[in-house]
Amino acid sequence: MSSTQLNQVYFNAKQLKLPLSTGILIPFDSEVRTFDEVFSKLEVKKYLKTERDPRGRIGYDPVNMLKLILFCQMENITSLRAMEKAARNDLRIMWLIDELQPTHQAIKDFMDRYLIKNLEAIYYDLNQFLIEDEHIDVEKLYIDGTKIEANANKYTFIWKKSLEKFRDKLYKKITKQIKVLNDTYQQMDIFFPVYDIYEVEYLKRILDFLGRELKKQGTEFVYGKGQRKTVLQRDYEHIKDYHLKLLEYNDFIKTIGPNRNSCARTDHDATFMHMKEDHMRNSQLKPGYNVQIGVSDEYILHLDIYQDRNDYQTLIPFLEGYKKAYGSYPLYPVADAGYGGLMNYRYITACNMQLYQKYSMYSKDTSDKKRMNDPYFSHDLIKDKKDYIAKNGERLTYLYHNQRGNDVYQLPSGKTKEINDENIAYQKEVIKNLTSPLGIELRTQRSIQVEGAFGVIKEAMKFRRFKRRGIQNVKFELTLIAIGYNLAKYHKKKYRIIE
Repeated sequence: MSSTQLNQVYFNAKQLKLPLSTGILIPFDSEVRTFDEVFSKLEVKKYLKTERDPRGRIGYDPVNMLKLILFCQMENITSLRAMEKAARNDLRIMWLIDELQPTHQAIKDFMDRYLIKNLEAIYYDLNQFLIEDEHIDVEKLYIDGTKIEANANKYTFIWKKSLEKFRDKLYKKITKQIKVLNDTYQQMDIFFPVYDIYEVEYLKRILDFLGRELKKQGTEFVYGKGQRKTVLQRDYEHIKDYHLKLLEYNDFIKTIGPNRNSCARTDHDATFMHMKEDHMRNSQLKPGYNVQIGVSDEYILHLDIYQDRNDYQTLIPFLEGYKKAYGSYPLYPVADAGYGGLMNYRYITACNMQLYQKYSMYSKDTSDKKRMNDPYFSHDLIKDKKDYIAKNGERLTYLYHNQRGNDVYQLPSGKTKEINDENIAYQKEVIKNLTSPLGIELRTQRSIQVEGAFGVIKEAMKFRRFKRRGIQNVKFELTLIAIGYNLAKYHKKKYRIIE
């Protein structure tokens, strides 16, 4: 019986075949088609203009390079080497950037040349497109913050108080050494003034004088065992060591600044903070940054990086940055109890925004029955000229106005109670707003949207530690993350993909 098997001698499974256009192989609902649609609506060429060096070869097309970087962020490809690999192997990216194959170093050079200065503007241009296309309600902005670890060694911390203490001890050593110099040069009628605090320039002048004396005497520096140093060499080395150490202390104190207590040696902009992820379970401080984002309709419309360890001080500069980016304040800036306080309430009211920010005692003031039934509960007191009348009829007598800006009242029991009329009025308005139907909806949406955004960034995108160092580079990295997040969110909402 003869075999019926077909022997195709000239068949090759790897032979060239049509179609040659890779775009035909990409589905209509692919992420890359959504990205290409959005990217075509942005005027990015104005950010990619630069003078070309007439020497050497023409560089890669900057538009395609930008497409590569932003689409990789959308796909959570953040490593430069991973971007290089994706450009060579991912069919979608090959179609998107016309089969461009840059190296990881070329991608880095492009970022340094174009994106460091222009990425923030590109980010807000993208957000303006999303606001118009998605009809985002910009009047409602849900604000929250988190702490993300810096790319710095955990154990190279520098504390400002320790530096100041060591510097005070150094001043005493300098004083002692200057007195020795005065005894040495007394016969030459040379006197170095003694101070309580010394400047770096003053030590530099003493050092220059000793250096000239060394040259006059022709003194050669000797080191090592069996060598005897001259008195002048010892004096010179002591002053030099003190000069360098004082310079180091002053530089670090200046770097830390008046609003921080610490910094890291490997990233001077990072501040040591308590993190939620405590690998040693002993409340260990780790270098990090305070990341603040504002979310509207699930999109991150604004972000910023701060060195403050708490959220209270960040609200005003954050909203000012939002106004600078979009031209107006949000009508309802919704935030949790970490943002509420007298200073922030004054600012929000002055800028014609609504008070939908909890304060630290909000939960107890609205749910703690023991506190609410207290006859001296601040919110139930009735003003009677300078005094207050409690709900049981007892009088709280005004005593004086203290340095903290509060009025002090004497209770019938003899104890005292501090009350700030302005702050109480703001708190009552906050309670009224947050317990209204709109306030309940805003509180619910805040916990869903902004905390959900942080959940996606940390868990789905695995972003728990910055790769770059310095606050400007860190903000650049976070902006890339936010662009990728918004693009992915736009694609999923477009095709109703449930996360």
